[in-house]
Amino acid sequence: MSLSYWEKSTLSEHDLIVVGGGIVGMSTALHYQIKHPKSSVAIIERGLFPSGASTKNAGFACFGSISELSEDLESTSQDNLLALIESRYKGALQLRNLLGDSEIGYKPEGGFELDFTGHTHEQIDRFNELLKPLFNADVFSNVTPAIKDFGFRADKVKGLIKNTFEGSIDTGKMVRAFQRKCAESGVHFYNQTTVLGYEELASSAKLSVQVGIEKVTLAAQQIAFCTNAFSKSLLPDLDLKPGRGMVLVTKPVKGFSLQGTFHYHGGYHYFRGVGNRLLLGGGRQLDLPGETTTEQGINDTIFSQLQQDVHDFIAPGKDLEIDYAWSGVMAFGANKKPIIQRVSPRISVAARLGGMGIAIGTRVGAELAELLDDLQGI
Repeated sequence: MSLSYWEKSTLSEHDLIVVGGGIVGMSTALHYQIKHPKSSVAIIERGLFPSGASTKNAGFACFGSISELSEDLESTSQDNLLALIESRYKGALQLRNLLGDSEIGYKPEGGFELDFTGHTHEQIDRFNELLKPLFNADVFSNVTPAIKDFGFRADKVKGLIKNTFEGSIDTGKMVRAFQRKCAESGVHFYNQTTVLGYEELASSAKLSVQVGIEKVTLAAQQIAFCTNAFSKSLLPDLDLKPGRGMVLVTKPVKGFSLQGTFHYHGGYHYFRGVGNRLLLGGGRQLDLPGETTTEQGINDTIFSQLQQDVHDFIAPGKDLEIDYAWSGVMAFGANKKPIIQRVSPRISVAARLGGMGIAIGTRVGAELAELLDDLQGI
């Protein structure tokens, strides 16, 4: 590709290049640009839309059901669990404060856990006591009588627990608001641009990219990789594994409405209403080896189970037909703490959000932006 003088100089050179146009990438670029308004900051995204899970999630602003938190306590201390919950809850607040509730379609409808044993409510007092220092109020309550109000099959769903501090967002509005905020601050976007590799030099870092059939080299003082599970292709030593998640949405049904966000099977499964449709997803644990991939696709086994759940106990007797499905790729590791680090003087990374991108993505990006301020050794 033959570049002009202007393209080789001004347009190809930046102070910071962020690879990844999802929540973490936009948060990193935005927070850095706000603090350094005269800097040139660019976001590189390989897709028309973010390629990970930022636009492919279910729109839950959550921090964990009782069953999920109980499982966490089997492998970590109460102090560590409380810190994890605090980071998720305050991270979601940071997203809301940054963009505005109306701009992201936030609804404080509460989160609900479906209990198939009828005993999960016995842990409510335990977790309310644990979380009291953070929320100064009871987080969980037993709302089992509401099972019939929601239309769930009562002989299968034997208990229902509400989390007052959870809610939902409109993922599309959230991403659009983030993009608008970044653009207004001066961040440049390069979509449908594939990163081929990078090279770290003494005075700069070079990023090789491809747009269509053309290859271009961009230069920056620093490069931040915010591509979650996809980061391992360029930074192979990272401790993370991909985890694909599938989401289905039904065709619209006149009169159908469901308020709230809902979890079951330890948080692996989830659903909510979107307009007069039902949106549901998860089930990764049904085929962990098959879902440990960065490839887009639909797992037939999981698809069938989610479809069956709709008719068995979520909306029995209702004429809900699956309209279409999609998948998004998350990243997991040995623990639930995200990776936020400088891997070399000019190269940094933020990844491994553990399926909690909405809750912690903004905070993770802000922390990476702070790390980028530390230029010692460059």
